[in-house]
Amino acid sequence: MPILTWSEEYSINVAVIDEQHKRLLELVGELHAAVEARIDKDELRKMLVNLAKFTRHHFETEEKLMKEHKFERMKKHHKEHRALHKHLEQLVDVVSKGKYPTFYSDYDVSNDWFLNHVLKFDKKLGEYLNAKGVF
Repeated sequence: MPILTWSEEYSINVAVIDEQHKRLLELVGELHAAVEARIDKDELRKMLVNLAKFTRHHFETEEKLMKEHKFERMKKHHKEHRALHKHLEQLVDVVSKGKYPTFYSDYDVSNDWFLNHVLKFDKKLGEYLNAKGVF
């Protein structure tokens, strides 16, 4: 069972971003389940790499929209994106070196970060884009 599931309160009212957020939650949920099940490290690494790739794609989508519509908070938002992507790369590195990260200390940030980022940063981006006619 996923730790965090999609709720309409997470919607920023921009379809492409909401769909990507839903997929991110699915990937994070699958990752949490895999860690709890103690799956093979090679499989875990593949899941982390997949999550990192999709996250990068998602951030590129958001950043393209921010740039196109001259979002004034783009630098701060981009800084948040870089911080999470760096964390994901570190997790890939840990698993690549044969270690098995612990669930709570290493993965909890995924859900916390998602909630904080969506509710604090992406909601403002959504309001801004909606005002520019982007839904």
